[in-house]
Amino acid sequence: MNCCVLVKISRRIVSFWYQTDDNRYAPLAVKDSNEVPLYFYVSGNDFIFGNGARDSFYANNPNAFGNYFELIKDPEKYFSIYGNKKHAKQLFYYGTEQYLSHFINTVLYKSDSIESYRPQFPLRFLFEADIEEKERLLIETIFTDAGYNNIESVDYNRCLFEALQKDYVIQKGQAVLLLTGIDNVLYLELYRHPAEKTSSCKKIAGHGADPRVKILAEMIVEYIITQQPYLSVNKETEIAGLLPFSAGLLESIAPVIKGHAILTDGKPYWFKVSEKNLNTRLLFDAGEDVVYTAIDDLLAFNNLNSGNTSLLLGSEEINTAYFLNKLLKKYPHVSGISTASHADAMKCVFAKIAAAGYQPAGKGRERPPEPGNITDQPPAPLLPASPGHKNHAPPVLPPQKAPPQLPEKKTQVVKPKLPEGKPGSSIHNKPVLPPPLPVKKKEN
Repeated sequence: MNCCVLVKISRRIVSFWYQTDDNRYAPLAVKDSNEVPLYFYVSGNDFIFGNGARDSFYANNPNAFGNYFELIKDPEKYFSIYGNKKHAKQLFYYGTEQYLSHFINTVLYKSDSIESYRPQFPLRFLFEADIEEKERLLIETIFTDAGYNNIESVDYNRCLFEALQKDYVIQKGQAVLLLTGIDNVLYLELYRHPAEKTSSCKKIAGHGADPRVKILAEMIVEYIITQQPYLSVNKETEIAGLLPFSAGLLESIAPVIKGHAILTDGKPYWFKVSEKNLNTRLLFDAGEDVVYTAIDDLLAFNNLNSGNTSLLLGSEEINTAYFLNKLLKKYPHVSGISTASHADAMKCVFAKIAAAGYQPAGKGRERPPEPGNITDQPPAPLLPASPGHKNHAPPVLPPQKAPPQLPEKKTQVVKPKLPEGKPGSSIHNKPVLPPPLPVKKKEN
């Protein structure tokens, strides 16, 4: 298949992208957006992924699920669909297959169901810094157990560094410290050489944004809570969710900053904040010292210094003129990563995928071990093993002569038809039904 779907994953949101033949990569959008919040709704055979499920979650619907990467750590969390009991980790699998089915039907213009595409489908994962290694392995394992043999995780940062070297933002051979802010957590990833894997990582909770951005987000949430005293919210969660929005507001600041802010429940709320009050709070903020100390300690631990290391600001929450100038007062090599550089990095990612023939670089590698402390139960296979079918690629034969063998006779597998949707669903989004997954044996 000369095509590929890439899933970019963070703890709160995922986005879908695709490329076909020699065409430029593009967002894989459903309902005008390729970004989906990680919420799920399951009732009977209805499965909803995204905004409609989020509405149900904040309405305290027992059939709605959120906080996915915390949910999957509990071995007792299950949901039922098509009469089968599934562990909560399978929610992401069902949601992703909705987008893969959409790709097959609307981009490839095929009327086939997803079942026949699973073994060869080129599926790639791009994990953000907030996804832990054991969580990355779990996601891969869920899909390999379902019969996806053509999957791989891509190295986005390596492509980003290649793009930045071409633009002379960083020098070849120079160490790189990448700073990324996600949900008000600052992630520091140190690379001794841009072409190598990360040497050291560190994260600092509560400092994943330019101080002005964080303070503005705090003031917005405080204003909304004051005006809506009946509203029950987690203040830290709402502040983290408003950081990108606040960063945008500060690009063209006014004496009175006002508008509507969308909280995690998906609803807009009116706010009004004074720039004067914002600057007053900024005088008492000491967050920069915490960031300075973390950077200095990380460089010293790896026998590096500010003179031979480039600092890169990788996300909009910290990639601001204010924060850049603060860092430049202490470190000589600091650069913000532009939107164009991120676009070039994505272009590089898909170019490498195409150059590999839309096959994983490690095809034939051993399957990664099941990550610990996620669930006590191994994932159940979602695709039955038909005669002659194996869930994983066969090992590569050594370069020696072998006696010829007759091709194995394949047995035709009859694909089940998709069930019809249930009329009159009460959820805001029209349900998109995932394909039924035949089971090899009954689950306990």
